[in-house]
Amino acid sequence: AYHVEGIGYDFVPTVLDQDVVDYWVKTDDDESFAMGRNVVRHEGLLIGGSCGATMAGAYKFIRENNIGKDKRVAVLFADSSRNYMSKFMDDDWMSANGFKMQDFSRTTKEKGFFAKLFGL
Repeated sequence: AYHVEGIGYDFVPTVLDQDVVDYWVKTDDDESFAMGRNVVRHEGLLIGGSCGATMAGAYKFIRENNIGKDKRVAVLFADSSRNYMSKFMDDDWMSANGFKMQDFSRTTKEKGFFAKLFGL
């Protein structure tokens, strides 16, 4: 079972052209929600859980392939947090569903979250 909505279904949409995909990355619910909440907290982008999965996948891809600081990676966020306020954005829901809670009291001062995440 999975909790990230919108991805992970047991079928492949007919509009997906798999021939144009260069690299696949799997993420789990924990890392997807943690990344999504971090992006909301530190960058102010009101994204949904599937966007957290997208960003977590980009992070894995960059690390696994040693993408240097001189390269650019585009990440598209296709939804917002509007429909998830009572789910992954809610601490009580996260706890009730057994997800790890992170300490969000830390702030980023001199650099943004993405800069710190990727060591920029």
